[in-house]
Amino acid sequence: MWILLQLLIAGFSLGSFYALIAMGFSIIFGVTHAFNLAHGEMILLSGYLAYILHKFFSLPFLATLPICMTCLALAAILLHGLLRKLKEPFELNTLVVTFGLALLLQNALLWAYSADYRLIPSRDTDLIQLANLDLTITKSQGLLIALSLLATGIVHLILRKTFLGKALRATMQDREAAALAGIDVKSMNRIAFALGGLLIGLAGPLFGRTTYLYPAGGTEATLIAVIITIFAGIGRTRSILVGGWFLGMVESTTAFALGSNWREGVSALLLIALLIWKPRGISSDASEPS
Repeated sequence: MWILLQLLIAGFSLGSFYALIAMGFSIIFGVTHAFNLAHGEMILLSGYLAYILHKFFSLPFLATLPICMTCLALAAILLHGLLRKLKEPFELNTLVVTFGLALLLQNALLWAYSADYRLIPSRDTDLIQLANLDLTITKSQGLLIALSLLATGIVHLILRKTFLGKALRATMQDREAAALAGIDVKSMNRIAFALGGLLIGLAGPLFGRTTYLYPAGGTEATLIAVIITIFAGIGRTRSILVGGWFLGMVESTTAFALGSNWREGVSALLLIALLIWKPRGISSDASEPS
């Protein structure tokens, strides 16, 4: 019984992080229709930046977060400037360009850091006892859950409670109608990339603290973002959170029952099933992003 509850905690922690990984991808794709295959590599860039700041400049882990978020927001805006020059078919061309960018970043990271696995150190010996139960959670897991849920909640409030969020949601639903209503669609594109970049910048250091950084590791992060975005539907923050928890539970259960080598295979099978069953997301019947 306690093993199952501990597995539930691990899945919840992992799923909260997965939702954060998918959020930036979903917002950028929903608003701009740019399919960013370099999403995972950008997360790695942020993770490596946090690793350098922590190891060579002795910055506390939390102090690396605003620096990484700012740098990746600027990088995302630069990517937007590149992609906006593409001609139709825009979605297909973004696939080709960002795939090339992903390969370029992988090779650049391989040149700069070699293929060695690196990890941002944490004091996982510090355990948090949950009430009077025989259950524990590491401080890294607690921080991961707290930051992921906080970021997801802030994005949800922005999208639901602010004029900017309503403009972004309107652009997600119908770009032409949004433009006719007086919304500056081009500005929404830039804002979406900037907001997505902030989320990528936050996800990178957490990625580097919970799993190993290595140049080819971005592929898995991109796959996770795609799976959860398809599961949830474009820009649906609550559904993205549920999708992250679902995938986290599935992967944790798979790793426990079959071994960690099966995790990626199960994720790929889940993606195929979603594409066949609900290609527009489980909330595709809903009228607007939630």
